[in-house]
Amino acid sequence: MAARLFPPSEVGLASGVVAAMMLCVQLALVGVGSALISVLAAYRQRVSLLINTAGTSVVGLSMVAALLFLLLARSAFHELDIVVGVPILAVAFVAMTILGAVNVVFDNVSIAIRRGDQVLTRNVLFGLVTIGVPLTLASSMGGRGSWLILIAWTLAGLVACSVGVVQLRRSLPEYRPAIVIDRPLTSELIRIGLPNWALTMTERGPALLMPILVTELISPTVNAYWYAVWMMAWVVMIIPVSAGQTLFAEAARDPANAVRATRHGIATSLGLGVPAAIAVVIFANVALSLMGARYAAAGDLALRILVVTVLPFTVIQAYFAICRARRQLGEAVAVGTISGIAAVAAALVAGSIAGLAAMATAWVVVQSVTAAFCGLRLLSAARRL
Repeated sequence: MAARLFPPSEVGLASGVVAAMMLCVQLALVGVGSALISVLAAYRQRVSLLINTAGTSVVGLSMVAALLFLLLARSAFHELDIVVGVPILAVAFVAMTILGAVNVVFDNVSIAIRRGDQVLTRNVLFGLVTIGVPLTLASSMGGRGSWLILIAWTLAGLVACSVGVVQLRRSLPEYRPAIVIDRPLTSELIRIGLPNWALTMTERGPALLMPILVTELISPTVNAYWYAVWMMAWVVMIIPVSAGQTLFAEAARDPANAVRATRHGIATSLGLGVPAAIAVVIFANVALSLMGARYAAAGDLALRILVVTVLPFTVIQAYFAICRARRQLGEAVAVGTISGIAAVAAALVAGSIAGLAAMATAWVVVQSVTAAFCGLRLLSAARRL
């Protein structure tokens, strides 16, 4: 919808800011949300203390992360410094980050109490607001599309969190929202969640850094095309991510069955992911044309190349899942960090020289090299069992 309503430069700016917000949210969580799931049963009689401590912690950390990004934008950026130069956007960015982090905590609570339907409801409402606000107000905002997109995200976060409070009050009648910091409990949550958070950051950080760096080092317009291509490819990439999460659960529950679970996880990922990737390759131009002719012309080949990542990504996610299950996270974090830095650097260099298709090719090549190493490590682990 944004691509239809606003110029690519405005869409690219907003995409860069949204990616920065998501990165700040991930940095602020420090594993608190996932740790909450693991300890909720033990704190069922003190559920308000647990949820409020987790929520207050991520509010403080997300505010710090947002303010640090604003300082970085002011001193080092020349495109995304728009969030510093316009006070309403600076406020919107901080609010987006805080609300995004709180919403993740609410998601984790809902999952822990087996109410995944609450997550669905909140995110549907979030999506409706982010689409509805630009549609309603586009004509009154003139060319300031990036402003409107960011304000819509802020309002959507506010709606989602407000609904989250109501949902939790109904599901947990004893829950009372409050600003609370229990230091021992905060330390416990961070201690439990931090190791897995580090690996999660190596997985998600590079993809979130790309829109920021493409906007700054190449152009907002190119980032609009890259963001569109990446998000469409992510529809396929989520398959190996989900298969990896399931493999993690299976291998952690029954370590003796890890080899069979790994084979099944990889087969499932490829069995679903390859047909999905082929469909994207066939319909890439049609899908991008929904956003406009310029998006189709710029991103057609890049999208077809990028979805090939489903092959190496399947192996990488299986490797990460086994490392999580065995709590051998040091090597996985190192692999993820090196791979992420290499992928971002190679893609940016290739993109600045030869365009979007070269950027996508560089990304796939780095992921393939990483997958070769991860595959060898999986084989080695299998032989030891």
